[in-house]
Amino acid sequence: MTQRAVFSFDLGKVKNEAVLAALKPEVARELPRARARVWQQDSLLYLEVKAEDSASLRAAVNSYLRWVKVAAEAAEAGARAYARENGVGPAPKAAATKKGAPKAPPKRKTPARKARK
Repeated sequence: MTQRAVFSFDLGKVKNEAVLAALKPEVARELPRARARVWQQDSLLYLEVKAEDSASLRAAVNSYLRWVKVAAEAAEAGARAYARENGVGPAPKAAATKKGAPKAPPKRKTPARKARK
Protein backbone atom coordinates (compact mmCIF):
# COMPACT_ATOMS: atom_id res chain seq x y z
CA MET A 1 0.00 0.00 0.00
CA THR A 2 1.40 3.40 -0.99
CA GLN A 3 1.96 5.92 1.78
CA ARG A 4 1.74 9.66 1.07
CA ALA A 5 2.71 12.92 2.81
CA VAL A 6 2.10 16.46 1.56
CA PHE A 7 3.75 19.57 3.00
CA SER A 8 3.16 23.24 2.26
CA PHE A 9 5.68 26.00 2.92
CA ASP A 10 5.19 29.76 3.02
CA LEU A 11 8.79 30.95 2.88
CA GLY A 12 8.27 34.09 0.85
CA LYS A 13 8.59 34.52 -2.89
CA VAL A 14 12.40 34.52 -3.13
CA LYS A 15 12.95 31.56 -0.80
CA ASN A 16 10.11 29.58 -2.42
CA GLU A 17 11.76 30.00 -5.82
CA ALA A 18 15.21 29.10 -4.45
CA VAL A 19 13.91 25.98 -2.72
CA LEU A 20 11.95 24.96 -5.81
CA ALA A 21 15.06 25.32 -7.99
CA ALA A 22 17.18 23.40 -5.48
CA LEU A 23 14.70 20.52 -5.14
CA LYS A 24 13.95 20.03 -8.85
CA PRO A 25 17.09 17.90 -9.49
CA GLU A 26 16.42 15.86 -6.36
CA VAL A 27 12.80 15.23 -7.34
CA ALA A 28 13.83 14.24 -10.88
CA ARG A 29 15.62 11.17 -9.56
CA GLU A 30 13.79 8.68 -7.42
CA LEU A 31 14.95 7.62 -4.01
CA PRO A 32 14.79 3.88 -3.31
CA ARG A 33 11.11 2.95 -2.94
CA ALA A 34 10.01 6.62 -2.89
CA ARG A 35 8.92 9.36 -5.30
CA ALA A 36 8.40 13.07 -4.79
CA ARG A 37 7.15 16.12 -6.59
CA VAL A 38 7.42 19.80 -5.77
CA TRP A 39 5.43 22.73 -7.14
CA GLN A 40 4.52 26.30 -6.38
CA GLN A 41 0.95 27.54 -6.28
CA ASP A 42 0.17 31.14 -5.42
CA SER A 43 2.47 32.04 -2.51
CA LEU A 44 2.92 28.47 -1.27
CA LEU A 45 5.47 25.81 -2.11
CA TYR A 46 4.21 22.23 -1.97
CA LEU A 47 6.11 18.99 -1.49
CA GLU A 48 4.46 15.61 -1.97
CA VAL A 49 6.29 12.43 -1.06
CA LYS A 50 4.98 8.94 -1.87
CA ALA A 51 6.57 5.67 -0.77
CA GLU A 52 5.88 1.95 -0.76
CA ASP A 53 5.83 1.66 3.03
CA SER A 54 5.96 3.84 6.14
CA ALA A 55 9.69 3.29 6.78
CA SER A 56 10.53 4.40 3.24
CA LEU A 57 8.18 7.36 3.56
CA ARG A 58 9.83 8.44 6.82
CA ALA A 59 13.31 8.22 5.31
CA ALA A 60 12.30 10.12 2.17
CA VAL A 61 10.43 12.80 4.13
CA ASN A 62 13.45 13.33 6.38
CA SER A 63 15.69 13.73 3.33
CA TYR A 64 13.40 16.15 1.50
CA LEU A 65 12.65 18.25 4.58
CA ARG A 66 16.38 18.53 5.26
CA TRP A 67 16.92 19.67 1.65
CA VAL A 68 14.14 22.25 2.05
CA LYS A 69 15.76 23.55 5.24
CA VAL A 70 19.24 23.77 3.72
CA ALA A 71 17.98 25.48 0.55
CA ALA A 72 15.95 28.01 2.55
CA GLU A 73 18.93 28.77 4.80
CA ALA A 74 21.19 29.17 1.77
CA ALA A 75 18.70 31.56 0.15
CA GLU A 76 18.53 33.58 3.36
CA ALA A 77 22.33 33.74 3.64
CA GLY A 78 22.58 34.79 0.00
CA ALA A 79 19.99 37.53 0.50
CA ARG A 80 21.86 38.84 3.56
CA ALA A 81 25.18 38.84 1.68
CA TYR A 82 23.62 40.61 -1.30
CA ALA A 83 22.07 43.24 0.98
CA ARG A 84 25.35 43.76 2.81
CA GLU A 85 27.36 44.09 -0.42
CA ASN A 86 24.86 46.42 -2.11
CA GLY A 87 23.80 48.52 0.86
CA VAL A 88 20.16 47.53 0.67
CA GLY A 89 17.91 46.51 3.49
CA PRO A 90 17.55 48.08 6.91
CA ALA A 91 19.76 51.08 7.60
CA PRO A 92 22.68 50.51 9.96
CA LYS A 93 22.15 51.76 13.48
CA ALA A 94 23.25 55.35 13.98
CA ALA A 95 26.16 56.04 16.29
CA ALA A 96 25.16 56.90 19.82
CA THR A 97 25.15 60.56 20.70
CA LYS A 98 27.82 61.86 23.02
CA LYS A 99 25.30 62.30 25.81
CA GLY A 100 23.97 58.74 25.52
CA ALA A 101 27.23 57.04 24.56
CA PRO A 102 28.51 54.44 27.00
CA LYS A 103 31.70 55.29 28.83
CA ALA A 104 34.77 53.48 27.52
CA PRO A 105 36.56 51.24 30.04
CA PRO A 106 39.78 52.67 31.44
CA LYS A 107 42.99 51.61 29.73
CA ARG A 108 45.10 49.09 31.59
CA LYS A 109 48.65 49.90 32.34
CA THR A 110 50.91 47.10 31.30
CA PRO A 111 54.29 46.68 32.97
CA ALA A 112 57.28 47.48 30.78
CA ARG A 113 59.17 44.44 29.56
CA LYS A 114 62.76 44.04 30.38
CA ALA A 115 65.11 43.76 27.44
CA ARG A 116 66.74 40.37 27.02
CA LYS A 117 70.51 40.11 26.80
